[in-house]
Amino acid sequence: MHSLTKEPMSYKLLKKDSQLLTKLRLIRRVRVDGWSKVETAFSFGCHRNTVLNLVNAFETEISPSMQERLLVNRFSLDQLEKLLFPLKDISTKPHHHPKQATPAQTDRVKEIFSELKVKVGPQRLQRILRRKFKDSVDPLDISLSVIKLPRLKGIYRRESLTVEKVRSTGGSSRPLYDYTALSCFERMHFDTKHLLDKKSLPPKFYDYFSSHLDSIPKYEWNLIDAKSRFRFMAFSYELNAEYGLKFLLLCLQYIRTMTNNINQEITIGEDNGVEFCSGSPLKLSNWNSLLNILNAKSYAYNPYWDVRKNLIERSHRIDDDEWLIPRGEYITNEESFLKEASNYWYYTNFERPHSGKGMKDRTPFEVLADSGLMGIHQFMKFPILILDRHIDALRRCTEPLLFEYDIKLAEEKRQGILLDPKTLLDISSKYDFFIPNAQKVLTYYHHLTI
Repeated sequence: MHSLTKEPMSYKLLKKDSQLLTKLRLIRRVRVDGWSKVETAFSFGCHRNTVLNLVNAFETEISPSMQERLLVNRFSLDQLEKLLFPLKDISTKPHHHPKQATPAQTDRVKEIFSELKVKVGPQRLQRILRRKFKDSVDPLDISLSVIKLPRLKGIYRRESLTVEKVRSTGGSSRPLYDYTALSCFERMHFDTKHLLDKKSLPPKFYDYFSSHLDSIPKYEWNLIDAKSRFRFMAFSYELNAEYGLKFLLLCLQYIRTMTNNINQEITIGEDNGVEFCSGSPLKLSNWNSLLNILNAKSYAYNPYWDVRKNLIERSHRIDDDEWLIPRGEYITNEESFLKEASNYWYYTNFERPHSGKGMKDRTPFEVLADSGLMGIHQFMKFPILILDRHIDALRRCTEPLLFEYDIKLAEEKRQGILLDPKTLLDISSKYDFFIPNAQKVLTYYHHLTI
């Protein structure tokens, strides 16, 4: 037996090159050349039981006629793949791991990713699942609300769930601002979002919101800080310029009162929608005259090249993915809408870390805290309003600003000459915040002129 010629490589190494061809050679050595199983095992460097099992499988799994053909004729590798398929090694890859997600969890994640169009990465999906199923009583949903990130990553890997990434033509990335030099509340963006958006919402939720269209607001108002991504939010059933101006003034007054940063000029970008200045230079000039009292100014995006609006447009996608889709089923009326909206506003400003430029996985509140601004803890008390229901209160909040604006216009007409008492009383008669007495009006006016 020791005089038998050994193969240049062992059976195990030969199989890596061509598994079925190596097995056929081994079988032919026994069936055609008449070698014993022990001799064949010695020649191929394998155990004799390997030869025995292979020959037995060949004789039981392959028909006699096909056995004769395989032992005598020549075949290509593609042909052997079909003819000797029963002899092919079974994969030893484990079908499941104790720490791997269950099939039910995998199917549910695939449904959320594909059918609900929540095509985000595993880390962000983990946050969405936690918010979506935190109130659920279903055992599967509860298990998804606490699923670990490695399990989610395993689902993405096994099911080939990939997130489409948008890249520039040259592959370069240019930030909208120099976030290192930018101050908090130096640059802000103002926009509205139509909550019932057929392009962004899955059909299931679009149909659901359509059925509740009369009982929940249709529009979301957003004023976002470019540096910290902190957002002021409100909602309404209608769009008009008064809502836009009054909500903007409320937010600016809130910032100035809580942080006392009146020396920092605030520049606000907005589109040409009817809820803003409608593309009118005159209306924009009037808005800026009023905003100047709060050391702020507004500008309209150029629709052809200004990409700075992308910052707030991207926030609309976050609203869909992390609020309306996960929590939309809990919204049935105006009361539940306000509850979910308030929770989401707190979540996106105080709990959700952002991975955008300059954020370094911090929450907006953490960025404000790191900036050194005083009084930012008061931002937790900002009210979430439905503007249609609170427009009268907003008017009362902004009346002092409008009074100052009217005073300035009147003084400009008189070329800076102080107004007489009668003119002051005539202007103040339009505003309810003055007790109708001349002394209070004159005292307030004297305060403005100091």
